[in-house]
Amino acid sequence: MNTTELDLKSEALLIAASKLKVLGHPIRISIIRLLENSPKLSVTEIFNALNIEQAIASHHLNTLKNKRILTSERVGKNTFYSVSHNSLIDVVNNIQLS
Repeated sequence: MNTTELDLKSEALLIAASKLKVLGHPIRISIIRLLENSPKLSVTEIFNALNIEQAIASHHLNTLKNKRILTSERVGKNTFYSVSHNSLIDVVNNIQLS
């Protein structure tokens, strides 16, 4: 494909850019890194591990979930989060290693 054929407003590119933008926050990157080592964590486990307030953790988790970077599963009173695709963990790791 040459560059004259590239549609900069294609839905796929817009979605990719939106996901990368959301990942551009230290807390969100930290959440992805936590979920790399423990594939499923509750909100409580996440805010305790990051030493942040529950409301802040919930805000960032919802942002990641809305962009389909994370998935959630409700079990009783707890909500557990996991990364929707392992390739997203690779993206975060590759950016941090650069």
